[in-house]
Amino acid sequence: MKRQSRILATGFALAFVLGTTAFAQEPVKIGFVTELTGPWSFFGTSCVAGLKLAELQINPAGKRKIEFVTIDNQTRPDQALAASRNLDVQSKVIALSGPTSSDTALAMNGYAEQNKVPFVVPVAAFPQLTKPGTRYTFRIEPDAAGWGYAIAQFVAKQKPSAKVAVIYSDFALMRAIVAGLKYQASKAGLKIEPEILFPQGTSDATVQAAQVRAANPDYVVVIGAGGFDSTLTNQLLDIGIRTDQIIHPFGITTQVKNWGKRSVGSYYGTFFDANLDKLTAEGKQFVDQFRAQNDRPPSYIENYCFVTAHIIREVIDKNPGAGDDREKFRDAVSALKTKETTSGIPITFDKNGARKEYMYFMQIQDVQAKDYKSKQVFYIEWDPEVIPVYDLIK
Repeated sequence: MKRQSRILATGFALAFVLGTTAFAQEPVKIGFVTELTGPWSFFGTSCVAGLKLAELQINPAGKRKIEFVTIDNQTRPDQALAASRNLDVQSKVIALSGPTSSDTALAMNGYAEQNKVPFVVPVAAFPQLTKPGTRYTFRIEPDAAGWGYAIAQFVAKQKPSAKVAVIYSDFALMRAIVAGLKYQASKAGLKIEPEILFPQGTSDATVQAAQVRAANPDYVVVIGAGGFDSTLTNQLLDIGIRTDQIIHPFGITTQVKNWGKRSVGSYYGTFFDANLDKLTAEGKQFVDQFRAQNDRPPSYIENYCFVTAHIIREVIDKNPGAGDDREKFRDAVSALKTKETTSGIPITFDKNGARKEYMYFMQIQDVQAKDYKSKQVFYIEWDPEVIPVYDLIK
């Protein structure tokens, strides 16, 4: 009887140990360095909102917890680098993620590649993040030079031989977009005039807006940073540029709301939007849940950060040891073949960590205090090799 009791006790103890293994393990730590303050905070705070919703879904009872250690990089490359080093050395994270600014992402990219830390970039799109020879960096968002290519294709379809004014802030992301736009414009028969570059920190464009108006372009590509983007848009409208002449390479909820009702009729590029018809059931649920929690719809920034968390969950679940070994984590992401649960768009990476290119263009129909309406007017997919990305952007 005693022997039987010991056997039962041993069995119960083993079952308890096996049943609580997920709880006994240390959490998988991911360093999430993003822009909560500074000129790119409208992106970083949106990203974290998407991440928080994902965290509620990817950590069910019984699974090893994934913990995101979030740090503000202040939209400063030096702060992003310092945070990456601290998370690596002190916090012992298994991987880095989080930046939405290409400038801060480049600083983290250099550290990650040198120190062999897997780096999953949710939003930043500068092509050199995944230049040939890259091993530890994986970019979820299509590259920014490709956005310029897509804009040129969109304009050429709307009006062949159009004249396009380009007005943009001096950030890595914007320079890449313009490089891709100029390259494809020359091939599509479009004329770029004028091209106006603003130093970082610029807050007024009165003189430059007048220059644009005097050039009488068919379209104006507007790429301002932070609050300056809204200022720039409104100053162009003030002097008579029509809304249907304005193209924003990217548009997120906070931007569209800041552009306001005056922006109805203008265009913006995106990779996910609450107004798209072809969302998966999970995508529609994501939109509804995000709206309920944040009192506004999500856009592609929130989606990519949401998707990034789910990618990391899939990598940990399907690859034994990936939560404890950086090389196994890196190899698992490199071999990943999955889809965005919200849109069904495939996620695979080339040998340098870059993703297949695609883009939607939307036209704004209405802007309310807590919502906006837009409709899809153009969609394009292309192979990254269609333009010499890494030659254009050094």
